[in-house]
Amino acid sequence: MKDFWAEGLQNQRKGKVRKVITLVFILLIIIAIMVLIGVYFFNMEFRSWCDEKIFRKELLQEDTRYIEIDGDENTQVYAYDKYICVFRKKKLEFYNKVGTKVDEIELDINKAVFISSGRYMAICEEEGKKFYLICGKEKIFENEVEGNITKIAVSRSGYVSVVFSNASYKSIIDVYNRSGKEIFKTNLVTARVADVSISQDSKYLAIAEVDISGIIISSSIQIVSMELAQTNAKEAIIYKYEAPTDKLIMNIEYQEQNKLVCMYNDTIEVLQNKQSTEILKLENAKLDFATIELNNRIALLEEVSTGEYTADTKVRIINPETLKEKQYISEDVAKAVNTSENKIAINFGTELHIINKYGILLKKYISEVEINNAVMAEGLIGIVYKDKIQIINL
Repeated sequence: MKDFWAEGLQNQRKGKVRKVITLVFILLIIIAIMVLIGVYFFNMEFRSWCDEKIFRKELLQEDTRYIEIDGDENTQVYAYDKYICVFRKKKLEFYNKVGTKVDEIELDINKAVFISSGRYMAICEEEGKKFYLICGKEKIFENEVEGNITKIAVSRSGYVSVVFSNASYKSIIDVYNRSGKEIFKTNLVTARVADVSISQDSKYLAIAEVDISGIIISSSIQIVSMELAQTNAKEAIIYKYEAPTDKLIMNIEYQEQNKLVCMYNDTIEVLQNKQSTEILKLENAKLDFATIELNNRIALLEEVSTGEYTADTKVRIINPETLKEKQYISEDVAKAVNTSENKIAINFGTELHIINKYGILLKKYISEVEINNAVMAEGLIGIVYKDKIQIINL
């Protein structure tokens, strides 16, 4: 009887020991994984090794699908939503991520200017009168203005802003809802429009103006309430910010929480709640490229000398709200950059590096020849060559 109880107690102890050993083993694995993740995010050399050897993020040109084009110089290519769009002979063709043509629509324009946001794409004729709103593969509406279009913008909700000029005004701004109804119009006699942006919730339109009629160049930003524009156009301009006279506005972009990120010749500022806050100085950095056309991020590409004839490219990705920064470094010099909402594609000649807004490499595309042009949407990229478009799926 004593042997039976002793054996039972011994088995219980062994079972507890096994559980403790198993628990310790699991904890060690979790700790090891967390350490490796931390090293991956903060050690760039280790990250590069993992990307190449473990995650196999390199993609060769020969391993991608492609769309054949005829090499006509008038052919235009654009990436939008989940499609590669090819515009030629007044037809806009839609191709999916495997290179299959899925639809086409006719557009009565010769040379197109494209802009998109989410599932909406606005197209206008360069220095022409006509413009279109596209959703998915469908033409929602078409319209034309009495002048020459200089800029066009579209929101995620399908609101379209068209900037054009005529003999009487330097700039005229028209805003249309997704049904094609004009809801707001304003005329600028002396100033020209540098840029326009519609907020992500389509509540506000921002107009960046540059006035060169006087001795001193002045920049200003008007904020228009889209709701008031539909009921009382005279009261629709709810705020106007006058920048210091030594600043030249170049680009504006609405990001999250109705933050208007403004790029000047020497700084990047955020205009929110009728206050402008400087967040970055640009004059002291050796910048190759700078973009604010991201979702709640700013990207700066700097050339960093590493020797007499060598240089790296450092990509700084900055959150405009927290000013926290992520970096991506490549041992090459950037030649061009493309962005979507949350991704950045950097052209290094025969390589295209696609990173996310946290500075993590997603894909490295290696081309057989020099990359001259690339188009980018959130889910795919098109590498445009003379006779074909190689497709990278993200």
